[in-house]
Amino acid sequence: MQTACRLLVKFTHGLRIYGRENLKKHKKALKSGAITIANHVFYFDLLCVLSAISPHLVYFPAWKTNLGGSNGPWIRLSGGIPIPDGDIRSMMSFNKALKDVLESDKWLHFYPEGSMWFYYPDIRPFKPAVFKLAVKYDRPIIPISMSFRPRKGLWRLFAKTPFVDLHIGEPLFPDKGLSPACAAEKLQRDAYHIMQVMNGIHPGDPTYNTDQDPDRYQKTM
Repeated sequence: MQTACRLLVKFTHGLRIYGRENLKKHKKALKSGAITIANHVFYFDLLCVLSAISPHLVYFPAWKTNLGGSNGPWIRLSGGIPIPDGDIRSMMSFNKALKDVLESDKWLHFYPEGSMWFYYPDIRPFKPAVFKLAVKYDRPIIPISMSFRPRKGLWRLFAKTPFVDLHIGEPLFPDKGLSPACAAEKLQRDAYHIMQVMNGIHPGDPTYNTDQDPDRYQKTM
């Protein structure tokens, strides 16, 4: 499956992957499971993630509207876990599914920005839930960011969308010397900084953002 994913996104989006050595370096620690996170920037970005972390597979939260659409069977087959729409029973089932995945040494994938902005170059503020989950189950966060480069030559004839560069950062482990709340905040802050830097956004740049409040975030394009 992941080989097919890699070939597809290589052809359609010119996928280049950087940082695989960060997974190999921590191979032993990652055997007990991990949580990958990435910026959500186009429909096929999950295929890019699957290509990058091969041979690992991931489970991931998916909106019920997507599961009910034409791509629903593929999403379920790929590991989609329905996001509850508010009732207590659905929420309990959702939390149990996440718990089962993490306690069985498997991998989870989240988009901590919470929504997709097509081909947006910056990293938007993160929602805290995934980092609390990482602390609760003592699982590392693997930051993954996707940035873009223009198509060149004949590739411009096939589509107008940019090509994709995917960057894998070193795993971030919960700080057991901190309270759970502080450890989750540190994971969120560190992951956000690393993903900005991997996308070429550094402290002092006009687009470098330290504010994690989505309501105050300003688009930079």
